[in-house]
Amino acid sequence: MLDLDEDRFEKIINTNISQFGFENTMINIIYPFLNRIGTLWVTASIGPAQEHFITNLIRQKLIVAIDGQRKPQASGKKYLLFLPEGEFHEISLLFANYIIRARSHKVIYLGQSLPFEELVFAYERHKPEFLFTVLTSHPSNHEVQPFVNRLATTFSDSQILLTGYQVVGQDIESPDNTHIINHINELIRIAAS
Repeated sequence: MLDLDEDRFEKIINTNISQFGFENTMINIIYPFLNRIGTLWVTASIGPAQEHFITNLIRQKLIVAIDGQRKPQASGKKYLLFLPEGEFHEISLLFANYIIRARSHKVIYLGQSLPFEELVFAYERHKPEFLFTVLTSHPSNHEVQPFVNRLATTFSDSQILLTGYQVVGQDIESPDNTHIINHINELIRIAAS
């Protein structure tokens, strides 16, 4: 990352995927690495070019892995994945997409910075059993609880799955139809059931 060396990244990541599999590489190598990047970012030890370079390489790997997943089974559940308006940190959402598809469920992937009205539109059209989102930097701290409450009320017939810095380890009250995902293994368990 520091040297913007794509070939070296490819060699390291492909070796780990071959040895441990894609999912285990993401959980045990990439996620700890991303946490370290966050620390380096906060301490100004890396710049935007380095962070963007490596996250885009990881994003590419995720998209290829998602594309290689089997089609959903008829008995699979529907998951609607999105990031709220103003949120652009997509790696965790992409990995959730991979995890859910790998367990033969249907995913409606709406991506980054989705206005709430568009979320309502997609929800009404697909009626998913689950909504999944990652709250990393948006909404702002004082708006998180109202946003969680709005999700729970608006989509009361579905389970709302939330993760990200804004909700994990925070003092967020979870309405009955919401669940805060503290670790990726919780999402794996939900998708496997």
